[in-house]
Amino acid sequence: MLTMKWFDRILTGLRAAARDLLSEEDTPEESDRLDSLLETAQTRLHVLRSELAQAIAREKRAEIDWRAGWEQANALDAGIDSALRAGQDDIARSQIEQASRAQVKADELSERYQACVRVTTRLREEVNSLAAQIDEVQRRRNSIADRELGAESLEQLHKLKREQRKEASTLTSDLKTREEQVARKEDRLSARDELNRNE
Repeated sequence: MLTMKWFDRILTGLRAAARDLLSEEDTPEESDRLDSLLETAQTRLHVLRSELAQAIAREKRAEIDWRAGWEQANALDAGIDSALRAGQDDIARSQIEQASRAQVKADELSERYQACVRVTTRLREEVNSLAAQIDEVQRRRNSIADRELGAESLEQLHKLKREQRKEASTLTSDLKTREEQVARKEDRLSARDELNRNE
């Protein structure tokens, strides 16, 4: 009973951590918090997987014990049947109590085995659920990171375009000024040539 209460507390904590993970937005202010939550969830997943491995080992041992008890009870029942068929009623009566105890033990071992199966099943479901939630958070986080990089690239592109337009405008203005200077110079030279021709 204490094991099940402890197990329920673990599951409640894991579900709460998973809800926190899924509700987080990966903004710059919360990035450290998300890192911490992911690390905590990964640690809990590791602990939960370790618990699952131990539960599977207990389940296997319980199954072996149950099968051995069941086989022993069946063997005693078969021995009683054989004794009755052979007309050995005294031997059959002497084995009934032993067979009854073996059957009770086999039933107890079966209940223990079924309890182990229930715990293993719940642990396996929680491991799969938490692993899926962590994968989803990491997928969403990677998607947001990719989008953020894309947005930064576009922002850089717009900045470069603005700078390019500004430089092009400055260059056009400089070229126009130089053209005007060259034109004035050409006008002065033409005027001087004209004066020289008229002299």
